[in-house]
Amino acid sequence: MTQERTASFSIAALFRKQLVLPTEHGSWAWLFVPFAVGTAVSQTINLPVILTLLAALTTFLMRQPTTVWLRVRRGKARRADGPLALTWMVLLGGTAVLCNLILLFMGRTALLWLVLPLIVIFVLYVTAARYGRSGIRSLGMEMSGAAALAMTAPAAHIAATGSLSNTAVILWVLLAVQNVVGALYVRQRIADTHGRATRRSGLVVAHLFGVLLVLALGFFTPISWETAVLMTIPFIGVLLRALWAAARVHPVDNVKRFGFLETGVEIVSGLWLVFILA
Repeated sequence: MTQERTASFSIAALFRKQLVLPTEHGSWAWLFVPFAVGTAVSQTINLPVILTLLAALTTFLMRQPTTVWLRVRRGKARRADGPLALTWMVLLGGTAVLCNLILLFMGRTALLWLVLPLIVIFVLYVTAARYGRSGIRSLGMEMSGAAALAMTAPAAHIAATGSLSNTAVILWVLLAVQNVVGALYVRQRIADTHGRATRRSGLVVAHLFGVLLVLALGFFTPISWETAVLMTIPFIGVLLRALWAAARVHPVDNVKRFGFLETGVEIVSGLWLVFILA
């Protein structure tokens, strides 16, 4: 009985969510929705796609133990968490590297175009983590992270098809815009909830720029203007929502319900893009 209890305590300590799971719960949607869209548009699920998902997930999860380990090094977290955080860093990082090496061996060299900027973003994140939560949750880091996680859309498409195509680039633009404007909207609503003053017009300008950027795909890529216009529909919808949010203060009454609603918006928008592009 004592041995079972000890083992239970050990497992609970090993899988403590503070050491493994990111604190930004909405970032899960930024990761999985783009990946699902990229996979659905490619209409293929194969071993490279599964390996790409595993590599993306382990890289995503590696941020939290890295942050904890850095805080331990700076004397801002429990010293006892240091070895366990380092263990998770090695396990998750090793898995990500192994998956990427297998993908390269399988001829998915086009993924290198995505891996390199992701490494840059990760280094920036680790640097920001040295300054605590304020550095991690700065506007620049949050927007960079949202755009970076959208790379799972082209990554899934490249893994499925084996090449970097115009469709992969279009997918990144669409999902990056979706992630970024969604993050800005959430940031505004959270600021309203806590009574923080913000420049509300910036929210509308960012959403409007996103709509124009999506429309520009009809000019700079081989897709037709009709397709580009259809792709803007969910972005026009969230632009109208941004106009509503910018008009006056709208605090969040129920944070959990708000989070589920935002995830639902991401999913519905992703389904529309799949319908247009698949």
